[in-house]
Amino acid sequence: MKNNKKNKLKFKDVYNKVNHNPYCQVTNILRKSSISSNIKNLINNSWQFILISLVIVSAVLIYTFWNNLIVVLYCLLLILFLFIVTVHYNSYKIKLGDNELYFKIGFQENSIPYDKLGNIYLDKETMKFFFIPFHYYSLKVTYFEDEEKIGIFSFPTFMLNKNDIIKFFSSFDIEIYKSEEETIEKERKDKKNFYKALGISLGILLIVLFIIAIIVYCFAK
Repeated sequence: MKNNKKNKLKFKDVYNKVNHNPYCQVTNILRKSSISSNIKNLINNSWQFILISLVIVSAVLIYTFWNNLIVVLYCLLLILFLFIVTVHYNSYKIKLGDNELYFKIGFQENSIPYDKLGNIYLDKETMKFFFIPFHYYSLKVTYFEDEEKIGIFSFPTFMLNKNDIIKFFSSFDIEIYKSEEETIEKERKDKKNFYKALGISLGILLIVLFIIAIIVYCFAK
């Protein structure tokens, strides 16, 4: 049991294993493959978190509305409704067929011919909740709308099976290339890191000078 917990695959492990470089081009589909986002995967991925959250929310509601338990029932029904809506709008299937990439999400169906398919990659994004950063991952598909315009579809990953993601990404070849946009982004990050290091250095220098000034002032007395 301990070994299984240690070897449990996390989304950050998947992110490190598969292509997550947006500056790539899908060059060859090796085999037909599909990947599905559904409630079964969500329960397998997060059943402990869902159960603990449900217990905590139920306990808080019962404690707050102990004298009116019908309110608790209404609140739980509302939570259930929101949960069902969330699952429905985040359920989808992506399929690599003979000549095109096909996907269905909700009631929407779409397909991208392989000659217009750009890239398929995982994207890591960050959001802040009460100043606490949280990382989340998206599966993104880019395609060429015309010679100058690139479109993008973004899919949530929290209801995907992690092993299925790795298998799906092994179903096609990519060509990695650098673009002008990537170079600009790298220069921006380098500049940001430079100013950050400069600011820290100046801060340390000011603190040291302040301490020296206090010491000199004390001895001058």
